Amino acid sequence: MIDKRQVQATPEPDLAEETLETSRLLVEFLHAAYATRSQDGTPIEPAETVGGHAAERPGVSPHAVRAAMHIHQHGERTIGQISTGLGISYGWASRVVEELEQIGYVQRERDADDRRVVRVRLVEKARVEVERAYRWRSEAVAEALEGLSEGERSTVRMFLRTISEVLRRGPAEAV
Repeated sequence: MIDKRQVQATPEPDLAEETLETSRLLVEFLHAAYATRSQDGTPIEPAETVGGHAAERPGVSPHAVRAAMHIHQHGERTIGQISTGLGISYGWASRVVEELEQIGYVQRERDADDRRVVRVRLVEKARVEVERAYRWRSEAVAEALEGLSEGERSTVRMFLRTISEVLRRGPAEAV
């Protein structure tokens, strides 16, 4: 029989501290996931801006990376479709497309049936870079999951699914 006095109670972690640490790790993950890297794996810093426009130095913002991946996944898009797909304003989507256009990753083309509609499409070099980024991220995820048990991997998937659902719902009324 176990003497209850001998069993040490494991202190509960402070939920507020745990939440802050988890949030910090998620932000760190997102920054790493949307960082762009050159062929040799070194980080490419976001483009500097001068007067609101990208400077001569090449670079890609995280929004531009997301937009390029969105266009790759869904094909030609209008600015409105990019805005909706990324959950950003129309104006911000327009700036992001402008950034991608300045570095030669997208082309704008008028719709053949309705000349008022402008579609944005990736050029070949951007398609190749996006596919390289997908491969790199897939390899990173595989490496991170490699040492985990099936139960741990299941918990990771459950957490990511749940946090995505909660974030999609938007802020609570009280916030």
